[in-house]
Amino acid sequence: MTIRQWAFIPLLATAAMAAMAGTPAVLAQNDGMERSPPDISTGERALDLYHKGQRALDEGDLSTAARRFRESLSLDRDLMSARRGYARILVVTGRPQRAQDVLAQGLDIIPDDLATARMLARIARDNDDAETAIEALEAIRPPADSNETHLRSHLADLYRRTGQYDEAASVYAQLRRAEPAAAEWILGEAITQDRRGALDSADQAWAALLEHDDLDESVRTYARNRRKALRDGEVPYAD
Repeated sequence: MTIRQWAFIPLLATAAMAAMAGTPAVLAQNDGMERSPPDISTGERALDLYHKGQRALDEGDLSTAARRFRESLSLDRDLMSARRGYARILVVTGRPQRAQDVLAQGLDIIPDDLATARMLARIARDNDDAETAIEALEAIRPPADSNETHLRSHLADLYRRTGQYDEAASVYAQLRRAEPAAAEWILGEAITQDRRGALDSADQAWAALLEHDDLDESVRTYARNRRKALRDGEVPYAD
């Protein structure tokens, strides 16, 4: 071995030791499995893929649109517009349960996303999954002092149809506070209070309903019969 070769060995050893010294820090970072949020360029790519998917959807190319939406979501799971676009395609192509799952995953990420929750509730209801529909609407249920009625009306109807009369009565009471003169909310409260055996509250609601001059005659007759039945102690509620 030449003198030059012998001189090179310490340099190699020094470099190797320096590399080994840095190894624990690198391993510690990897062991932590830290993931940084998507940077701007990743978000921009996700948004670009979403727009490409939307253009394909507008052109009727469902296959390309679905692929672009999936690619967009692979980059940014929080992009709810891409998630809803993909769900629409799944519904149109006969996969409503998969669409429901995709939207439910979105609400796990952003629980109060209004548009996603509304869409999930509608699809879950059509899938005869009232429980998921209720959960979606409850996630975006307006505060008690709000005058919003559209969302509440669907929530009250779901509670009533699934036999959850205490919850339904509570929502109908909020609807009546928002629109005291609306006959449909009074009728809803009368039925649910009647169903839950709250005789005084039911009688008051039926009486309030009968004050409406433009009430359908069949509903008026039914309300009168229910008031008589309540006074005569005919409980439980009779259809």
